[in-house]
Amino acid sequence: MKANRLLLLLLSFTSLFPLCLKPLMAGEFDPLNTTEFNRALNLAIPTTAVMRTTSQSGRSAVAAVPATETLLVERHINQKGQNGRLADVYSYDYAKNETVFSVVDLTTNKVLSTERKQKLQLPLTANELQRATDLIFADAEERRLLNTEYKRITGKELTSVSQLNVKAFVFDAESLPERLNPASKQCGLHRCAQVLLYTHASVVFEVSPIVNLSKGIVTQNIGF
Repeated sequence: MKANRLLLLLLSFTSLFPLCLKPLMAGEFDPLNTTEFNRALNLAIPTTAVMRTTSQSGRSAVAAVPATETLLVERHINQKGQNGRLADVYSYDYAKNETVFSVVDLTTNKVLSTERKQKLQLPLTANELQRATDLIFADAEERRLLNTEYKRITGKELTSVSQLNVKAFVFDAESLPERLNPASKQCGLHRCAQVLLYTHASVVFEVSPIVNLSKGIVTQNIGF
């Protein structure tokens, strides 16, 4: 009897929502394949971008800064009235310090819209993490600090970046305004990374470099 009452209760409850869980049509929200990914990227970001160089007296001599960095390419969820397979492409224009958002129609091979916005910083890419790491190790002053810190922790010499674990996240000056020098205060408008360094034994360095990726320079260290 209790089982029958429970069944009737479930049936009456589900009858209140006969159409609320509409099944997805096959292929409606499936992700982009490799071909679509590359096509969306090529349509949204022309491959005519060139590298530019920048320098800072007293630190790293010259560092290459890419014109753009691809941040994210993903399937666009169609809104009412939109048809076909669309893609969202996010990139960063280092020259203008703007995040660029484009919607690409993969059926017609056309860019439907493009928006630009400053102070909108998506997470760092693997390429940006590598570039931040390279800039730190190429900076003579920074390298001396890292050598000293590694020797203090391990008692050994730091000879290669492979001896470290490196993590980084987007840095915004508004998160730490009272401790920043003028160069670091540009972070947020400029694309910057705060880098965390660890030994393979997971001992964190007491210095955390701030890297301005828009300028290709290390601006300062944050101590813990």
